[in-house]
Amino acid sequence: MNVNISGKAKQELLNIKVGGDRFLRIEVLTGGCSGLTYGAGIDEKMNDDDVVLYQDNDFKVVADMRSALYLDGLHIDYSDDLIRSGFRFYNPKAKKSCGCGSSFSA
Repeated sequence: MNVNISGKAKQELLNIKVGGDRFLRIEVLTGGCSGLTYGAGIDEKMNDDDVVLYQDNDFKVVADMRSALYLDGLHIDYSDDLIRSGFRFYNPKAKKSCGCGSSFSA
């Protein structure tokens, strides 16, 4: 799996204490205008069907096997703009996205 993380996103993950036993978990869930949406959170427990999508000396990003199929090539960024700050997921596998950008189809 090939997932990359911008420097700004990496710094924000470290700021919220991702690292050590705590990792970022990303899920692809059914929902949203276009059919699929992302879920993300901090987790400490690996499951049997988990795949490590990204790992360096600071932290790792994990997904379940089904979600991982949609996430190869994902770019994670962080925006601190005034209107809509937060993490952004740019997925080259997305065929279309809804107007607000929170859901996609593959």
